[in-house]
Amino acid sequence: MRIALVQAAGLHGDGAVVRSQRWLEQAAGLGAELLVLPSCFPPGFRRELGRLAAHHGVAAAAGTSTGAANRPGTGSRAWTETSRAGTGTELWLLDAAGELQACTDSTAVVPLNGRLISLATEDDAGSATGGTVRRTRRSVSDEGAQLLVVPGGSAGRDGWFRALARRRGSGPAVAWNGPGRSFIAAPGAGVSAEAGLFEELIFADLALSARQRTVGPSWFARRYLSEGPGTRPQAAAVGAGRGS
Repeated sequence: MRIALVQAAGLHGDGAVVRSQRWLEQAAGLGAELLVLPSCFPPGFRRELGRLAAHHGVAAAAGTSTGAANRPGTGSRAWTETSRAGTGTELWLLDAAGELQACTDSTAVVPLNGRLISLATEDDAGSATGGTVRRTRRSVSDEGAQLLVVPGGSAGRDGWFRALARRRGSGPAVAWNGPGRSFIAAPGAGVSAEAGLFEELIFADLALSARQRTVGPSWFARRYLSEGPGTRPQAAAVGAGRGS
């Protein structure tokens, strides 16, 4: 699977749109199937990012704050959902058609291009104790995810995820996006591409075979993957098809 990742900070208003347009163009030029963006996007941005993703044919994973960013009046219900806790980070995955596939403030496993992608929040990456990341490890293993995506990593909390990628066996690939030294790592092989300390786009082509799997109904699918009354709950039971 061809993955691009952007390490960046200071995303605000129209500037986030302009910069995302440039990043998606670069990712498409590299043939990327997925672009992992930071988790610091402004509220109400997801609709525009979905339009850009569809234009360039690149799936995108990113996120935004779930605090004041989601107060009523900041955008439509479909694109500025309030998380259960109301604080922290809310992550989302858009497919190459710009359609919302997952929106979560904890962890979620969702199929994309025939692979199973596990989204993990900043809490999972930045926990001061080992408990949360251990739970993430069990969740990833239990669900059979082939790629663990962490758009909102915290400074100094990447070590466990680097170790996870180096493990021999059936561990997942890892795309960890933090404030510095973001990386993409192949399972059992370690880091394939790594960013420096400043804004940078990195790219890696990982050998992730397509896997047939059904993801059953979950709270994030029922709650988030709809656009209001009368619309169908998307991805209530989705099978991962063949990938390239």
